[in-house]
Amino acid sequence: MITRENLIGSVLAATDKLVQQAGQGDWSSVAKTAEQRRMFLDALSASEPQSGEHDFLKAMRAAIAESDAAIAVMAKSEPAASTYTPSTPSASQLLTYGPRK
Repeated sequence: MITRENLIGSVLAATDKLVQQAGQGDWSSVAKTAEQRRMFLDALSASEPQSGEHDFLKAMRAAIAESDAAIAVMAKSEPAASTYTPSTPSASQLLTYGPRK
């Protein structure tokens, strides 16, 4: 089993990788990395909760939703990015309904 610290690190590393890929216009890789990041966050959400963590996960979900929305806007402005379609719910949906199942 992957430790919580590794899952948190994986979510953050995937975010860094997304920034690099988007900056290079590598939209097919952006889509794959975004999906991996969502999987890491889902695994983190499913792991044994720690005291006070609800706010931490809620903030992380909101940050990821905001990041995905920003990437979607950037992708729309680039013709070669037509392959990128975010599959993440909005921040308000995540805060209301929790992570995707």
